[in-house]
Amino acid sequence: MLFSLNILAQETTVSGTVTDIDGVPLPSVNVIEKGTSNGVITDFDGNYEIKVSSNSTLSFSYIGFVSKDAKVDGRTTIDIQLSSDQEALEEVVVIGYGEARKKEVTSSISTVDGDDLEKITTGNAAEGLQGRASGVQVISQGGAPGAAPEILIRGITSFNNDKSPLIVVDGVMLPSGTNLNFLNPRDIKDFQILKDASAAAIYGSRASNGVILITTKRGKIGKALFTLDVSSGVSNINKIDLADSQEYARVINERNINEGQDIKFSEEEISEFGEGTNWQDEVLSDFALVQNYNLGISGGGKDIKYLASVGYFEEQSHFEKGYRKKITGRFNLDFQISDKIKLKQDISPRYERWEDTPNIFYNTLRIEPTTDVYIPIEERAGRNEFSIFGRSGIGVPNPVASVSRVFGGINYFGLFTNTQLNYTPFEWLDLQSQFGFNFDSSRRDDFNPEFFIHPNEQNLINNVSRRINNNRDWVWNNTATYKNKFGEHDITFTAGLIIDEQRFNYVSAYREDVPGQSEELRYIDAATGENMSVGGNESVRTMFSYLGRLMYNYKDKYFLTAAVRRDASSVFPEENKWGTFPSVSVGWSLADESFFDFDFINAFQIKAGYGQLGNQNINPASRFFGIGDSNYAFGGERVVTNTLNRFGNVDLKWETVEDINVGIEGALFDNRLTFSIERYQRTSKDLLFQVEPPNYTGIPGTIAQNVGSMESKGWDLSFGFSDTKNKFTYSINTNISANESRLQEIAPGIEELFGQRRSDLGNRYLKISRPGEIAGLFYGYETSGLFQNQTEINSHSSENGALLQPNAVPGDLRFVDKNNDGALNDQDLTIIGNPFPDFTAGLNVDFSYGSWDLTMQWYGVFGNDIINYTNLFAYSAINEVNVRAGALDRVWRPDNPGADFPRLSSLDRNQNYQRPSDLLVEDGSFVRLKNLQLGYNIPLEGINKMRISLSAQNLFTITDYSGFDPEVSAGGDVINGYGVDYANYPLTRTFLVGLNFSL
Repeated sequence: MLFSLNILAQETTVSGTVTDIDGVPLPSVNVIEKGTSNGVITDFDGNYEIKVSSNSTLSFSYIGFVSKDAKVDGRTTIDIQLSSDQEALEEVVVIGYGEARKKEVTSSISTVDGDDLEKITTGNAAEGLQGRASGVQVISQGGAPGAAPEILIRGITSFNNDKSPLIVVDGVMLPSGTNLNFLNPRDIKDFQILKDASAAAIYGSRASNGVILITTKRGKIGKALFTLDVSSGVSNINKIDLADSQEYARVINERNINEGQDIKFSEEEISEFGEGTNWQDEVLSDFALVQNYNLGISGGGKDIKYLASVGYFEEQSHFEKGYRKKITGRFNLDFQISDKIKLKQDISPRYERWEDTPNIFYNTLRIEPTTDVYIPIEERAGRNEFSIFGRSGIGVPNPVASVSRVFGGINYFGLFTNTQLNYTPFEWLDLQSQFGFNFDSSRRDDFNPEFFIHPNEQNLINNVSRRINNNRDWVWNNTATYKNKFGEHDITFTAGLIIDEQRFNYVSAYREDVPGQSEELRYIDAATGENMSVGGNESVRTMFSYLGRLMYNYKDKYFLTAAVRRDASSVFPEENKWGTFPSVSVGWSLADESFFDFDFINAFQIKAGYGQLGNQNINPASRFFGIGDSNYAFGGERVVTNTLNRFGNVDLKWETVEDINVGIEGALFDNRLTFSIERYQRTSKDLLFQVEPPNYTGIPGTIAQNVGSMESKGWDLSFGFSDTKNKFTYSINTNISANESRLQEIAPGIEELFGQRRSDLGNRYLKISRPGEIAGLFYGYETSGLFQNQTEINSHSSENGALLQPNAVPGDLRFVDKNNDGALNDQDLTIIGNPFPDFTAGLNVDFSYGSWDLTMQWYGVFGNDIINYTNLFAYSAINEVNVRAGALDRVWRPDNPGADFPRLSSLDRNQNYQRPSDLLVEDGSFVRLKNLQLGYNIPLEGINKMRISLSAQNLFTITDYSGFDPEVSAGGDVINGYGVDYANYPLTRTFLVGLNFSL
């Protein structure tokens, strides 16, 4: 008997290869010794090796394939073929408070796999979404370290500043305006993007801008799997060719000559200039460090599964100052307490350190190359380190000096926890309670040193400031889900109760006159000046919600989903605090009908949906009247009084978005070709809008009101093709999105809304929004070329012969009298461009052959315009600022009549460069290779995966745009900021070496 027991306990080593029915190796197949937690996964070539009991059973499982068991029976080699499981191949998607087979989803949801993010090195997961999902526009905010892209889902339906979608991580809603900087992209399993109201209405008032559901990775049954991902490299910044000192001097001379003035520089002076100062080279390094490290371990048994990961990301700016460093951790645990009870506990801490990146590109382009970086050594006596810089003769701040005075940064700590308890008393009922808590605290420190360069460029008393922000929010989700099947009827019903609270507070302090400039003394307590200030406040918003959703499936070909959510928000008055947001959608799987019998069609579905969403993104205090302090001098003494500083609106109510979506989707040729085509229309009403009351009312500031409406409509198209031929596997996926967002109605008495006011253009605006038109169009004077002679100037006149441009001379711009009233004035301002594209497109290509793989990610924007504000001086030398290299060949002269830009002029009597006009507008279309990566898997015995890669991000851009980068935004609100280029930090080209290792 003892002998028999000993035989049973003997171990043997089993190895083999797992393939599909065509003999193609399957990597990452789970190979588990049944009834134990002992397991491995197959390597890239489908090979495995595992030590098991000689009489055990091995279980082989892989997503999309039928699982298979094999008895060992003393064998040492077991090769397995897995066959496709058509039902398993049907993708399961997260739909908000639940999940469903993709076939059952009748709304508009796009999926982006987390594996796609692993092919790009970035500190913000949103960059990996660009070009990967139709209807999703990722707007770059530049290439400065930590710059967070803005995400738009199906256009714009609100004038609120916050147009970002709701972010939900593992079922927990995060505060409005949350960007994806806080997440480690390597921790993400997938994104589900809810694009229409029938999908997003389950999130009610939080979902008016769409919803992004993020599922993080979790542990799997099997032995411990160790992973290490490393990528390191450099980013390279684009520079613009500017005139050197000699070319600059000749431009200034011609400018004066054209006005009959004396030249400024003699030929002798010009010959002695040389190239002068290259300001871009002085402040910008060609390369900056980028590095990313991620270490993880995961595994577990049937009762406990775990995943732990730690990541470090760093990116340096191309200036002497500026960086972002981020450390993230994620610890996910899954407990199977009993057959009916499961518990999940996630903890995710994060720490970031930011050093401010200078924003001086605009001045770097403008300052003249004849200015020296530093004053002579003999003139530096008695000056501190911030006062030794050369002074521009035209008043442009010295960029090198500006960089030296940047002393600001942020220390940030955050913690996210998620506890989820599931109780399944019956097979058809699941009860879930989930509590998510998110906390972050940031401390911002600034120091402005004492310096003197010129009476107009000085700070004679240094100052120090600090601000501490604390954000705390929690969400408590409680849901019950009933699932049952009665014959050919399949029903899933979910009901829930949700409570969440967001709390924000800050405290700030400022004081002048720190003794000395040393870093050790840059504290509030060290300052001794009498000029000081303190501040602090707190805001809270809470919400209580009920929700319900019914999903009905008949014969697995007729589908219905209906949902409703009731939200009560503390933002609104008692009588208006409740909002109801219903939705309904239907689907019909034609491919399952007997009359729709086509061998090459594997799936074909029609779907349509309608729903309502809410918006409450306003100041929580908007319904209250506010009292503030005012200071007056009375009798020679300071008197503090209390005055009304905010006028509340006790009638505020929800902003509502109504959404209609119709579409078709399908799969052809053994699921190799997939497609999806959708048409949508979103209409918002009762816009939450800040309205400025008439001056005669005496009401200060603006009042929040429900006025106006917007409409966003468009198309989303997606196509994909994938196939495998022996060892060659490839997939090609493309998506195209077209959107048009129009302002339908605004507040009574207001005919138009403006943005981007510019004092150097006569206090005129660059942007306008009017009812019936696309919101945020460019606004200015239309031109019709350059005057070539006096005859053309004379003919540009009114009906009575008065010259429209009496100060014009040949070479000046011809402005169009749009209203034909015989006068050129602000009544002639008109639409001169559209910053929003006709359509955007993404193309994602993946190839693999044997151990090699190649990935390409393309992104394109087509039909949009950009206001290149640098054109105001790039070819004009207005105020004697520097110009682009070759400017003399681009400006009008008698021997260059076909020039693009007006003649050089020191007086600009025609106001060529003092009015907003289409001279500033350029075609902003571009196609960019976002990511190119070549990888090789090194087969090593005992190593699960060893892959090395070479990557190039933003490798090249095809565009006619003349600025630093065609992906531009002036920041702030999308409507008024998008498409305006003030020469901010551009996107950079990045080259990386990577290593992916698992054991």
